[in-house]
Amino acid sequence: MDFHQRSSESVLTRSLIRPRFDDPALEAAWAVERLESFKRVNSRSLLFLAVMALIFTLLDLAFLDSPPSAIATRIGLFVMLTAVLVAVRRVTDVQTGDRLFAAACIGGAGLYWFLIFMTLPDHQLIDWWLVTLAMLGIVFMVLTEMAIWARLAVAGCLVLFGLAVPFTVAMPPQDAFLGMVHIVIVYAAGWAAVFQVETSRRLAFVRELDLEEERGRTVALLRNMLPTPIADRLLRSSDAIAEHHPAVTVLFADLVGFTPWASTRSAEEVVAVLDQIFTAFDELCDRYGVEKIKTIGDAYMAAGGVPVANGPTAPAVVRLGLDMIAAAETITTENDAALQLRIGVHEGSVVAGVIGRRKFLYDLWGDTVNTAARVESHGVPGRVHITQGVADQLGDDFAVEERGTIDLKGKGPMVTHLVARSDAS
Repeated sequence: MDFHQRSSESVLTRSLIRPRFDDPALEAAWAVERLESFKRVNSRSLLFLAVMALIFTLLDLAFLDSPPSAIATRIGLFVMLTAVLVAVRRVTDVQTGDRLFAAACIGGAGLYWFLIFMTLPDHQLIDWWLVTLAMLGIVFMVLTEMAIWARLAVAGCLVLFGLAVPFTVAMPPQDAFLGMVHIVIVYAAGWAAVFQVETSRRLAFVRELDLEEERGRTVALLRNMLPTPIADRLLRSSDAIAEHHPAVTVLFADLVGFTPWASTRSAEEVVAVLDQIFTAFDELCDRYGVEKIKTIGDAYMAAGGVPVANGPTAPAVVRLGLDMIAAAETITTENDAALQLRIGVHEGSVVAGVIGRRKFLYDLWGDTVNTAARVESHGVPGRVHITQGVADQLGDDFAVEERGTIDLKGKGPMVTHLVARSDAS
């Protein structure tokens, strides 16, 4: 099952503690995605708390005339927050990071903060205990990046820490109860907000994966339709693509006898045979580094030297033609089809580019293309028919025989050659 199907079929389970993907692979991918968010958000929150600790230390020194032990405790909080900040930035596994950060929030920031807070005079404790609890709850529930279970654990410990204040100052039970009710409401609202944000982020993550999957499919399809360099250019820009190539080897192949044979066969059989033949041709093009240009009916067009010139291409294209004849012979024999492949090859300059905006087509234009088509139509079934320019580039690996001068329509007399497979090739 591919990732697109897996993400679409996954159900986001919304338990009381946390939303979670049913698909373990998707949950693992989400953990990897959340790691950077864990580092970024928690670093900002810790930096905020460290600055606050430093500010309160300065205020304490300036206005509260606190004892040296209280000042040292506040400075210790600043140092501890800085150490946790360094540790958060070095986390490599977000699940482990959740546990360690929750422990630091409970045993470090939360407890330490209240130890400092409890050094205040009783009247200040009464005035500030709800504000302090609410502030810490907002910080740890909303402004940090942890799994929801970790946030709930921190919130629960903060409530327990806060209970120390009413007992310390002998607060009336009714006032203490109402205060804690307010704090629980604040924390519950924070939990609801975090739960909704977590759910939305997870669903957005799935949609993003689906979009990436669809984009990957589109890119793969475009690269199947067009040469890879051309497809990449179209993905970067919608500008028209037109290039001049001075030396391109163009091959045309045609199945001789296809029309009368197809008229006596079912549509399914005709398509099946053509599919086998052209699929084999596509694989051979990949093997020889030759670009398939297009198919027209039972004709096949390929070219060497486009869209990127890679040196002399005539030998590779002729070898491709020889293997195409062998492949077509094997497939037609297996399917009892009285067909033979006829191939023509010519080399020269062409103009190459992409036409259309709805159905892209990479094509070649110029006299070279027309001549290659004429060479193919005047060829011999079962042979590769080439022009003099192509023959001049072939070495001893090819058995080349001069066919003589033939009159090509629109070109006049031309000396051409036939190529057969030699032992070397």
